[in-house]
Amino acid sequence: MFLTISSQRPADISPTIMSQIHNFFIHRLVNDRDLFLLENTISTLDTLSKGMIPNLARGCCIVTGTSFDLPMVIQFRKMKIEHQPDSDDVNLSELWR
Repeated sequence: MFLTISSQRPADISPTIMSQIHNFFIHRLVNDRDLFLLENTISTLDTLSKGMIPNLARGCCIVTGTSFDLPMVIQFRKMKIEHQPDSDDVNLSELWR
């Protein structure tokens, strides 16, 4: 059985649950509490990868865990327009005209 847990605020996930997770797809995080949690929870995350987390580009993530020999930075390809969800960033200059 596999379970996927996805959160924009990993620091809000119970430490008991975090201790049982073996593989991580880490997207850009900038909150100090979230970064501290990752630093103290994920033993497979090296110093270089930890430093990259606040600067990851859109569609990019760090994959690490027991299923991977080393942390890997991967970039996902953009989906075709007809399959993309309506979740683009808001263009404030257009919105505030």
